[in-house]
Amino acid sequence: MSTREPTGADRTDRLDSAEAALETLPDTVNDTTDISAPRWLPERLLEYLGAVMIIVLSVFIAVTVVMRFSGHGVLGAVELSALAMVLITVLVVPAATAADDNFKVEIIDMLDRPRLVVAGKIIGAVVQLVVALFLTFSALELLVNDWTTKTTMAGELALHRYWLSAAVFIGFAVLLHATVFHLITTIRSARAVARHPGTRQAAPTTSPREEA
Repeated sequence: MSTREPTGADRTDRLDSAEAALETLPDTVNDTTDISAPRWLPERLLEYLGAVMIIVLSVFIAVTVVMRFSGHGVLGAVELSALAMVLITVLVVPAATAADDNFKVEIIDMLDRPRLVVAGKIIGAVVQLVVALFLTFSALELLVNDWTTKTTMAGELALHRYWLSAAVFIGFAVLLHATVFHLITTIRSARAVARHPGTRQAAPTTSPREEA
């Protein structure tokens, strides 16, 4: 039995049909092309501080590379760079949570049921709240332990670890703040969908409290 090789026209038709199928898929409730900004002051402050640290770290690494090329090193350069990366991560996580810009795969949105989508968002916000509570209290316990024992970090500088644990605790405490208000915003969206089940609920543009 002979089979006909697909021609260029056949490939074009398949491509057109695939594009048409993608176009007919339902739009998601969350617009991923619109990156919203953090809506609350504590998260914004930590985000700006994280941005400043990125700039400082970039300059610091460039200077140390040039100095090493010239035969001079910087004491604790690797240690400071590693600590800065940890601090940058802790500082920007609350802002990402407040703006609801965390990495996620929105599969429920494809079902095109607003109530089901909002229910999934509420469940996700509750899980985030539980994780934020665990991280915050764990960081507080670590901070108290480091302050009591005066533990130092391994490295050339032998810095007291409570400086790092204090920054981590602050970041996680603000993360808990952002998670609580994100949950409140999600519940408000659920109420709006319940009042108007036939309409799509866009991403919320107002926060539970007015921005300071």
